[in-house]
Formats: sequence, C-alpha cells, structure tokens
Amino acid sequence: MFYGVRMPALSADARASVDKLFAVAQALLGHESGNLFGEWCIADVDLALMLNRLALHGDPVPKPLITYAKRQWERAAVQLWVTRSRPTL
Repeated sequence: MFYGVRMPALSADARASVDKLFAVAQALLGHESGNLFGEWCIADVDLALMLNRLALHGDPVPKPLITYAKRQWERAAVQLWVTRSRPTL
C-alpha cells in the first residue's frame, strides 16, 4: 500500500471475504458516531487500512466506507504513521 505495488485481482474466495467485511463494517457503522464501537479505537484504523488497500488497488468499495476510511485517515496520530519515511524496496 505504501510502496505502490499492485496486487492481482481478488479471487472469488477473496471477493466473498471482502463482501463479508463490507457487510459487518456497514452494520457496525450504522450508528452516528463515525467509529466502529462509538468511541474511536485502534480497530477503526485497522479497518480503514483494509478499506484503503482495497480502494487503492481498484477494488470497488461502498461510498460510505470510503468516507469512513478517509475520516479515519485524517486523524493526527494516523497521519504521523502514514507519512513516516519508509525504507525503499
């Protein structure tokens, strides 16, 4: 994700797992807090990472989940981690 490496298209099994991920995420985000469990927790960043990884590889991600992932990515602590310098490949 951080190095721009493209992955192959998802297999049918992987696509089924992604569909389950979307269903669970949307059910957990059905409330108004904007976080998985009401208060922010590290699981929000973990889910945002998964969603961003899918989106960056061109996999379709529901718009509400993209909005959620972008909001999580904007957190100051997350930006400190995302913008860290990384070793080259």
